[in-house]
Amino acid sequence: MTKRVLKAFMFMLIGCFTVYMYVNKEFQVMKAQSAPAFEIPKGAKVVLAKYNNNEIVWDIGNNVNDYVLMSSKPIINSIGKYDSSIGCTIVRHSSGRNTPYGYACPNTVLDNEINKIVLNTNEVGLITNSFYIPTYSDISTGGVLGLSMTDRAFKNGISYYLNERGNFLSSISVGWPSHLTTLAQGPQNDPNTNPLGTSTGINIPLSEKISAVYEWYDGSMGVSNLRPFGAIDPTKVMFAANTAYTDSNWHSYSIDTSNLNENNELNANKIRIQSSLLATLQDIKYKNVSTQEVIKDSTIDVTVNANTGTNTKMSVILYNDAGTDILYYKLGSTTFNGTNDYSIDLTGVAVGKYKLAVINEEFDHSSQLPVESSMISDLLPLEIVEPHKLTYTKQPQSGATSGNDYEFSKNVNAGQVVGIITVNPQGVMPLTYTIESNGDNSYQNFEINGLNGNGASNSTSLDVVIKSGAPDLVNG
Repeated sequence: MTKRVLKAFMFMLIGCFTVYMYVNKEFQVMKAQSAPAFEIPKGAKVVLAKYNNNEIVWDIGNNVNDYVLMSSKPIINSIGKYDSSIGCTIVRHSSGRNTPYGYACPNTVLDNEINKIVLNTNEVGLITNSFYIPTYSDISTGGVLGLSMTDRAFKNGISYYLNERGNFLSSISVGWPSHLTTLAQGPQNDPNTNPLGTSTGINIPLSEKISAVYEWYDGSMGVSNLRPFGAIDPTKVMFAANTAYTDSNWHSYSIDTSNLNENNELNANKIRIQSSLLATLQDIKYKNVSTQEVIKDSTIDVTVNANTGTNTKMSVILYNDAGTDILYYKLGSTTFNGTNDYSIDLTGVAVGKYKLAVINEEFDHSSQLPVESSMISDLLPLEIVEPHKLTYTKQPQSGATSGNDYEFSKNVNAGQVVGIITVNPQGVMPLTYTIESNGDNSYQNFEINGLNGNGASNSTSLDVVIKSGAPDLVNG
């Protein structure tokens, strides 16, 4: 072989490898995994119902059975219970004094406000406990709702009414009725040191941060804040995501629980409610071939059987490889009836092993209230890998100096290595290789060792050698 031909080959070999992605047939057997039951964590905020035509944000106070809802901010600050038209009771001392101490009033004023909370059609079937003012036995540590003081009390400064009466256990309590005051949940930073008891004789530990509100006392009205409670059925909540995840971009999925009882509405979540919508994930494809592995920033197709509703979207959820934790969410494109392919651009998703699912959800950009959706589909595996980088290194066995072009006076024999192909980083494997022409026929003298019958290999290092019977060989 001449020095000119060898140099021409070296240029051709470095610049003209053709490498094809090869999809192994075993990838066509897709192994589905059921999605885990979705759960909103305690401390998350969700949007539900309206009060005075404004959407309400709620804290999830407990998620052990039903989701216990507590409005993230009082719906009214500093409201009084006293109203002379609703039949308040005069409170007198046991000594029979004629001068009233004050008035104890029913909850009518507060209940009227609670009753202004309205649900849309989607939300009605979600409610397991309509909105109400809780009692001390509801919220107390170890009580009906399973809340601790830190679960239910605002961190700073805000008290709210309880639907329970009580009295001070010291000071003015002697001779005064046990229903003298309305109890209130004080904040976590409440310095109150006055021991209280309920009207049923239960002593309230100071650690519970319970305070007292007089409806009307000695010419002045007592006030507190109104914080409704409620509960929803977790089995009907298919999914929830931050209300900011509406731009059809990939979002690193998380639910913020750091704002529990902070008297704010930050990072609320939009709930998806179970309906008759369907989404059955059948396949993941790349260039119309089933796959479980694609290069970073690729575009794939997912095959889904679905039905349609009002403004339905086929959204995508990426779990970790174990299929236990949601890592990414993307609001998808318009849903179509029947079995269809949906294009998914993976740009922005980190390299790694995932499980992919879809959810068919109605969406309304004008509101953060719950919408209907399908269940989250079964999961299919998808690995995202770095693109291949191929390197060719000259490594002649002919006697020429390693890394240099071949020397005219040195032998190049059949089977001898002329260079090495390496793959680093490694993308989707296996790879299919061919050696192509660079304008002449010198490429016919070479072959790549270690390829299978399809010209493919999983190896990250392959030798390029002189082919036996190469046309330019002289005497082998």
